[in-house]
Amino acid sequence: MSADGQLQDASSSLMQVSADPNVSESSLSALTTWVTPTDRYFIRHHFAQVPSGERATWHLTVDGEVHRPFTLSFTDLLALPSQEVVVTTECAGNSRSYLTPPAEGLAFRHGAVSTARWKGVPLRILLEQAGVKDTAVEVLFEGADSGREEEDGVVSDLSYRRSLPLAKAQHPETLLAYEMNGVALTPDHGFPLRLVVPRWYGMASVKWLTRIEVLAQPFEGFFQTRRYVMIPEGPEQDFDRVPVTVLQVKSLMTSPRHGEVIQPGECTLQGFAWSGAGEITRVDVSTDGGHSWQEATLHGEAAPNAWRQWAYRWQTPSPGHFICMVRATDSAGNTQPSTIPWNFRGYANNAIHTVALEVPARLAIPS
Repeated sequence: MSADGQLQDASSSLMQVSADPNVSESSLSALTTWVTPTDRYFIRHHFAQVPSGERATWHLTVDGEVHRPFTLSFTDLLALPSQEVVVTTECAGNSRSYLTPPAEGLAFRHGAVSTARWKGVPLRILLEQAGVKDTAVEVLFEGADSGREEEDGVVSDLSYRRSLPLAKAQHPETLLAYEMNGVALTPDHGFPLRLVVPRWYGMASVKWLTRIEVLAQPFEGFFQTRRYVMIPEGPEQDFDRVPVTVLQVKSLMTSPRHGEVIQPGECTLQGFAWSGAGEITRVDVSTDGGHSWQEATLHGEAAPNAWRQWAYRWQTPSPGHFICMVRATDSAGNTQPSTIPWNFRGYANNAIHTVALEVPARLAIPS
């Protein structure tokens, strides 16, 4: 335990879920601070190779439906006004599930969510400098990462590209970030420059940026229309593919961890809650499998783009096995669902987090 009573992980290293491409995440018990240390911040790549950019040779091109296309160097970028934002980012596949109800023994990983302090240039400054035309509807972002993807038996060579609606791109807190937690970006987190899109799932925050193109038509690239879209059950012609965008209201219990044996007496349940649709206004905890709920205490400042810490003091019964659950509600009136919201690729699972705990019997000490 740390000095403030928070459970500490034995190691600060990430757990690798996939090596090619690299997908790594933190254990929940390692998420103990409001701002996540960089070595515990989750990693999600789309291709095997990590681009090896150099600030001295890096350039960013801004073109498309603009009056004044231009290219700028990293030195040019640093000369522009900067700002800092604290942003919680969650991978769209965090807590991924393909089945509902989940099959017996199916484990969920929940550690692909983190919060960082980002510093960079507001994107709207570059768009204003370029002079966006009235014909513009979206802004496309291209990273230096590239590789192969297969879809329906067709293999394509492509780079990672995603677009934003013009209004989201022009939002004051949409950032072109070159620092993370007070230092330069690491290669895994997008060095030398990445996009940071507050309140949206992580696929929108394109890393290793090399080009920004303003579009007159919606982008229909692979990672825009074939990935990161909601695909429900049924024939293809019966539905539209709805893109994944805003973070759904969600909470996680980071301590105690699932399966932990805790001693009789007072136990503090704690974790984080967040939403892209509004401020977290309430977190409720159940210690009896959802039969009853009690309100937890929210801690810290309510930052607009970051998660909120919560805690609940539980006077544990003894002995027994207990199902503890946590659910969050935001200022837009959204509350976590009790069942997993199903879609073909398992995106945006924000179902109530459930943790099983054991309270052992007190053993009599022989005289």
